[in-house]
Formats: sequence, C-alpha cells, structure tokens
Amino acid sequence: MADAIVKLSRVSKFYKLYDSKRDRFREALDPWRRKRHREFYALRDVNLEVKRNEILGIVGRNGAGKTTLLKVIAGVVPANSGQVAVNGKVSAMLDVSAGLNPDLDGIQNIYFGGIMLGFSRQEMRRKLDDIVAFADIGDFIRQPMRTYSSGMRARLGFALAVNVDPEILIVDEVLAVGDELFRRKCYARMEALLKGGCTVFYVSHNINTVNELCTRAVLFDGGELLLDGPTKAVTMYYLRLMNASKETQAVVRSEIRDLNKNPAKKGNISFSSARQEKKDLSDDESLDRLMPFYIPELVPQSTLIQKNHDVAIEDIQLTTAIGERVNVLVMGEEYHLSFKVRFDMDAIDVGFGVAIKSQKGVNLCNCNSKGDFIPFIEKGREATVHFYFTCNLLQGSYFFTLNAAADISGKREVLMQIQDALVFKVLKDKKTMNIGGLLYCNQFLETEIT
Repeated sequence: MADAIVKLSRVSKFYKLYDSKRDRFREALDPWRRKRHREFYALRDVNLEVKRNEILGIVGRNGAGKTTLLKVIAGVVPANSGQVAVNGKVSAMLDVSAGLNPDLDGIQNIYFGGIMLGFSRQEMRRKLDDIVAFADIGDFIRQPMRTYSSGMRARLGFALAVNVDPEILIVDEVLAVGDELFRRKCYARMEALLKGGCTVFYVSHNINTVNELCTRAVLFDGGELLLDGPTKAVTMYYLRLMNASKETQAVVRSEIRDLNKNPAKKGNISFSSARQEKKDLSDDESLDRLMPFYIPELVPQSTLIQKNHDVAIEDIQLTTAIGERVNVLVMGEEYHLSFKVRFDMDAIDVGFGVAIKSQKGVNLCNCNSKGDFIPFIEKGREATVHFYFTCNLLQGSYFFTLNAAADISGKREVLMQIQDALVFKVLKDKKTMNIGGLLYCNQFLETEIT
C-alpha cells in the first residue's frame, strides 16, 4: 500500500501475568532468569496497513485487543515484537481524561495537553479560542477538572484532540459520552478533518455509527485480526460472533479467520442469503444496495412462554417475499412471518395475534384476528398463521410476540403466548440516514415562501 500512513508488520504485544507479587519479585532477582509468569497476548501477529484519508472502524468484543492496538499506534505502549511505522502527527482520545490533570482548570489543561502533543505555548495560544468554543462548557473552563462531569471531560478532551491539526486521529469510544448535539458536532468535525487529509481510527460497539462513518473496518478477537474488509461485511460478522453461543463461537471464529487468511475468498464474503452469495464486496454497487440476510446465532435472550392450555406454538419462520429465511431486514421491503399452532384440545372461536415490540418493550404494532375467529378447531389439528408486513421500522432491534386465544367456558382466554419469540434487526439505509425514532413515516417537508 504505497500511500500507507500507518503500517503494522507482525506486531505482537503481551503482558506478564503473575500468580502473586512474590513470583514477580523472585523472577526479577533470579540469576538463572527462570520464568514465573504467564504471557497474555493482547495483540498477536497483527498485519495492518491504513491509507491517508481513511476512516478505519475497529470492532470486537471487550478484551479483543482494540484499545491495545490504538495504544501501540499512538506510541503509548511499545510492541513486544514486529514493526510499527507511523508517518504522521497523532492525536489520540483513548480516554475522556487521558493526558488531563484533575487539579488544573480547563485553560491550563489545554496548554498542558498541547505541550504534551509537541506544540509550543505560543502555538496553543493561537488555538485556544477554537478549543474553548468547541468544548462549550461555559464557566467551568476556569474550574479544576476534578469538578467536571464525564461529559465535560469528554468535551474538553475531544476539543483538544481535533483542534491541533492532527494527521492521524484516534478515537476510542469517547463519542459514547456526551449529549447528541455534542456527538453530532464531533462527527461534523471528523468529516472536516477527513477533507483535509486526516486519517481516523475509530473504535465503537455502536454498529450503526461504524457503518455510517467508516470507509473500511477490521474485526479483532482474542488479540487477533480476524477480518479486514468492507465495513458492512465486517460488522455483519462481528454481529454473528457477538450473538454466537459458546458452542458455535469456535465455528464462527474459524469461518471468519478463513476469510481473512484466504485472499481468494475475501471478495466473496457470504451474507447467508441466496441473493447475496458470491457477491463481490469490492463492487461499490453491491455495497450501496442493502440486502436482508440471516444470522443463525441471533436469538432472543428474553423469551417468556405462557402456556395456559394444551396448545403449542412452533415452527416460527421469518422470510422475504420470495421465501428466504432472514432476521436482519431492510427498511421498505415486504416480509412474511409464519408460525404453526398445534391443538391438543378442542377449541372454540379461536383467534391469533402478532405484536412487534421495541427493545424497551414498547408495543409498535399489534395485529390479531379481531372478530374473525375460527368457530371450532378439534383436538389433533394444526393451524398455520401468516402475517405479511412491510418493514417501516428504522434501524434497531425488534421482537415478535405471538399468541393464540379461544373461548373457554364463555370467557376469552389466552391459550398460549410467547413473548419475544423471535428477534430481528433492521439495517439503516441512505434514505433514512438523518431520520430518528423507530418508524419511517414516508413524509417529506415542503416549503412555500410568501
């Protein structure tokens, strides 16, 4: 990569773990240098090249090695082996309080932080007004930083990091702190830095943000770089790994590792969908056109079954209009939910219900048989329920609740209900990029000037 601003070649970083302080002391004084520690690899044999003007998204589970990678690039910690080449001025936000002194006020911390980054006091004096304006913490700028809230510390730290003209900006989850207006200002500032040729390393667990901001992504797990490729493909496999059970994690991990180690396969990352298998993800057109897909490990952890009578709800399926099984949907497309209800009892005036709920349990849609009941279903029979819908939900996770009800001794009763029977995710698309909330209203603003 001729235009690489950061290049890591077989970089490893490990930490020595001792069972006790005594073992650490004995090893230090042992004339035969006998080993009394275990080595924990935070990074293992990492090869990575990043171009100028890229936004690299870095995703992975907690403890995957993301922060250690950033610290090695920033020069905060040295690698134990391998080569690290950084060809630019680095500004790092590894923590909301990194490099800031709690006993100094905001103005003093700006000068202190700037000097730590290699700027003179005169240079920082020229940048001071811009930094103070960006932080926008009012009179607290003259107060000791120990009096700041976490949001204020994030504002000051980020304001300093992005207003010192960095060539490489490192951001580690800091945008998770602070209000929405401040986060939006941060995104806008990063966009401006990119136009000026800055390279950004961005770590976040917020997949929507990674997909929005990043031009490329890498997936880390256990200190290993598992996958490097188009952002949407990498975040999809990250979701698969995150939702995998303990029994299937090794299989998913092996599948991802195989993609990264076999260049012939990297252009054909499977999205578990017949319409997307063998798509070349290096093709920009395929990346712009979102497609639904299926993650086997994406199952609800909050399922609650209420069974009052001898019926069973089973064989729950969510598919596209042409019958492909999915649980990651695209806004605006048609989908089909079906389930079967087996009756081990006679039932009178039988009805069924389907509800879609948000992650917080808010009921967004409730469709039921109303008065259109089935007069009688005898024992041993089976009913299949079909629910067709257009996905007008915005990005997020949602849950289906299913039920069957009937008249029991003249009283309406729920025979069986499965709360959070199935979970599905909705992808963000370009059409809804700047729309908030849960539902897409398909409404547009019109303006008339008189």
